Amino acid sequence: MVHARYIRIEEQWNVIYLPERPNGFAVFLLGDNAMVVEEDTSDWEHHPERNLLLQNLLSRGYTVIASSLFNRHWGSYKAFRLLEQLYHLVLKQEILNSKIHLFAEGTGALLAIRWMNEFSNRIRSCYFVNPCFSINEFYQQEQENKLYFKRFLKELEESYQKSKGEIDLNWIKSITPEVVSKQIPPLSIHCHMQEKRFPLSLQSRPFQKKLADEGIFVNLRIHANDKSFYKAAQSVFPFYKKYEQQL
Repeated sequence: MVHARYIRIEEQWNVIYLPERPNGFAVFLLGDNAMVVEEDTSDWEHHPERNLLLQNLLSRGYTVIASSLFNRHWGSYKAFRLLEQLYHLVLKQEILNSKIHLFAEGTGALLAIRWMNEFSNRIRSCYFVNPCFSINEFYQQEQENKLYFKRFLKELEESYQKSKGEIDLNWIKSITPEVVSKQIPPLSIHCHMQEKRFPLSLQSRPFQKKLADEGIFVNLRIHANDKSFYKAAQSVFPFYKKYEQQL
């Protein structure tokens, strides 16, 4: 049985999953677009492999937090501000270490970078699965597919509250978050070789290289053949543990 507390902030449902034996550390799940939390359940429970991750985090004593983040958020500022409110609320309600672990999948990586830039001192570590680090790259990639591109623009209009005429390449570049914080927490990137939506060559590799050019070396693990979410996610447990020695 999952013990959970549901909270509504700005019309968005959020959930705090509570372990039986808390270890004092929190994990914020920054989901990809359309990872929904409802008033009494969430997609993290319904998807078998994501549920396996959730159950394993809880069994290890982590308090796990997830949010709808305005559904197709694309790393928007309003989704980021919602996360900020949620962080303060959770820390007020639960007895937890103020430095949190992040788990970011897909577009959740955009929010992780925003969080890193503003509150790097509040992050213990960050683990990425098939991340989207650049909206700019995705925008150029999607232009080749007219049907999906139209839908993508519509989602951007809604998530960033912009009119269609305001969306162009310059604006897209301006909303793609760049790592500006000098205080980078430990990062680990896990990407499937066959990932098509956010391909390794356009997203994770350039991100890794950019940080390496600045003297920041990030572990990038490439998963071949098997597209299992859980296989890419399961290294998160020793990774988190490694960065809990220092409170």
